[in-house]
Amino acid sequence: MANCQMKKAQKYTMGKLWNSTSETVTLSGKKVWQGSHDADFPETIEDGDQNDVPGSVVGLVYKLHDATRWIVAWSNPQGEDSKVYIA
Repeated sequence: MANCQMKKAQKYTMGKLWNSTSETVTLSGKKVWQGSHDADFPETIEDGDQNDVPGSVVGLVYKLHDATRWIVAWSNPQGEDSKVYIA
């Protein structure tokens, strides 16, 4: 009988960010805890635009012209419940 080992597939999350702030937001920080560290996150998101963002456990910070920060983070680690944080 063959010996089979089951491997868990790495979860991968593709999210959409939609900007409705009436201005362009600019990426000012990012942290990838799990997922592709080489992922291309959008540097800017124009008003009314949306962009796909990849990663399993990621945090992004976008800045508006008045220095207000938009923070979005999500956690979709293998074997755990998924979470989304927005501030």
